[in-house]
Amino acid sequence: MTMYNTAANRTLYDELAEHGIFPYGSPQVLKFEAQMEKYFSREFLRWEGNRELPEEYGVSSFEGGIAALPTKKKSIDVSYNQDERVYRAFLDDDYIAYTCAFFNATETLPPENISLVQAHKNKFDLLIERAQIEDGHTILDLGCGFGGLSKYLMERFDNVRVIGVNPSPVQTRYIREELMADDNPFDNSRFTLIQKYFEDVSDEELPPHSLDRVIILGMFEHVTNMDEVFRRVARVLKPGGKCITHYIVSIDTIPRLLDAGDSMIGDYFPGGHIWPYDEGTRHNTHLAFRQRWFLNGHNYLSTLEHWHRQFWDAIEDLYPEVLNIEQVEYWNRYFSMCKGMFAPMHGTRYGVGHYLYELPA
Repeated sequence: MTMYNTAANRTLYDELAEHGIFPYGSPQVLKFEAQMEKYFSREFLRWEGNRELPEEYGVSSFEGGIAALPTKKKSIDVSYNQDERVYRAFLDDDYIAYTCAFFNATETLPPENISLVQAHKNKFDLLIERAQIEDGHTILDLGCGFGGLSKYLMERFDNVRVIGVNPSPVQTRYIREELMADDNPFDNSRFTLIQKYFEDVSDEELPPHSLDRVIILGMFEHVTNMDEVFRRVARVLKPGGKCITHYIVSIDTIPRLLDAGDSMIGDYFPGGHIWPYDEGTRHNTHLAFRQRWFLNGHNYLSTLEHWHRQFWDAIEDLYPEVLNIEQVEYWNRYFSMCKGMFAPMHGTRYGVGHYLYELPA
């Protein structure tokens, strides 16, 4: 639990409390999180066993643009173009990874008591194992965030080449100015950054059939047309090449989660979608679907606990210089609401899906 560390800190907490904003681990926040967990438990039970296709609720992962316009740019701005200091405050120091870490939690085993950095390494290793990545591969890190996965790939393998694609000005500026700086051990000679939306990348930048592996980590929550993504991935993969995806899923089809505009999630991920676990198996046209795995939701719950606690550990640096009252409340509610989604039913109904695809030789 975050505690008052200094007199100034106490004054700051009191000021935020006057606006109804309370710190990580406080009775008020714990009560709100319990309410969120109760609400989502009811929703998951209500739709338990529902295997209706998203099309039955007016949503399709086979139609339209890769991301719905005009929400595409808004989603990037809201989710990934906040002040860099905000992300640096609550994410891990090594990889600045804004996706679910892997704490080895299952339905019967609680999350391991390990650092957030180690849990992200666990996730990266899991993706590497499942995608059968080998040294010497050329890999596309699609939606590469702050470059954490790319960094880890080049730490683990001496001869991989990585291409990162990301439209976010905030994240790509960090990659160029810090990760790729001359005094950073990051190997610039094996990394290429493309600051564009995937659909705008040219054949000159990503030549056809030039990649051994494609990793799509934490992007499909923002994708409307998965089919179009896979069509483009198939164009750049070598025959026999593999693609692995990692994104939030619900085991059952939950109508209110199919379109973020229908729920409070839309405040944080405009145009976002939470696809049912079966949806990824339907995409078997451009690439051959090979295998899937479900990561228990308590892995994300533990990730969020780390983020929420670290956010409040850094609150003196964030408020009021970086975040105003409304923005502190925005982030505080985000962490609590998301924890309420991943906590119910031992993490078995809402978690992360891994899906492996291959371009047949």
